[in-house]
Amino acid sequence: MKGEKDRVIIKMSDLNNLKESAKKKKELEDKMKKMEEELSLLKDKYIRTLADFDNYKKRMEKEKQDIFKYGTENLVLQLLPFDDIFEGVLKQMDNNPAPDTIHKGVEMLKREFTRFLEGIGVKKIDTKGTFFNPELHEAAETVETEEYKEGEVIEEIRSGYSFHDRVIRPALVKVAKKPVCKTSTDSNENSRSG
Repeated sequence: MKGEKDRVIIKMSDLNNLKESAKKKKELEDKMKKMEEELSLLKDKYIRTLADFDNYKKRMEKEKQDIFKYGTENLVLQLLPFDDIFEGVLKQMDNNPAPDTIHKGVEMLKREFTRFLEGIGVKKIDTKGTFFNPELHEAAETVETEEYKEGEVIEEIRSGYSFHDRVIRPALVKVAKKPVCKTSTDSNENSRSG
């Protein structure tokens, strides 16, 4: 009989040990689940940080390229008046014939200077046959005319330029506008007063 009691006691202790083991197992599983969630959060943070850093590197590289590309913009702006002078001299020579050698020399200087400007990324804004665009043109004057369509560029007063893909000086132009028509009430008033 004593042996059976011992067996029952052993079995009860085994049962208590088993309950405690199950409790510890549950605690360990909970800890493991919590650690897995933390690990997942850390992985997400790591991936986001890597993406942020990659974007930062790309942004810095673009800024560096822009600084290199547009760093000489002020110099270019200071050179443009020389191109204006060349154009003015050539127009004057066309109106007042000068010795052929001088005319050819100035044309050659103008060509070389234009080639230099194009080589560093400066392009003249074309205005022939275009319509007024406030991003490319500055209207110096509007001219009432029926010869041209409304908003069409009639004359270029001063050339405009872009540097790479940026307008650095808009073209100064004269723009066509429709003539103002007198209404019939205006003509009636004129006939009454006369």
